[in-house]
Amino acid sequence: MDANYHVVHVNIGDDYDKNLDLAAKYKVPLKRGVPALVVLAPDGSLVYTQQEGEFENSVRLSPADVTEFLMKWAPPRQD
Repeated sequence: MDANYHVVHVNIGDDYDKNLDLAAKYKVPLKRGVPALVVLAPDGSLVYTQQEGEFENSVRLSPADVTEFLMKWAPPRQD
């Protein structure tokens, strides 16, 4: 994962009252719950955001959950 991504944790606060500008900018549907993941291109443009609340029933994501999700968006390997 380190070869393709920079993981950035964004604190939205216990009451969903922090960094809401980032959530809005990247179309994170906080009403669907957290955690939520967003994928950005190297230029910062939005590639994908979870509009369906894919992880809304998860209290915590395991590293394997995150890796599985992000592998869908990884660039093809250059051998």
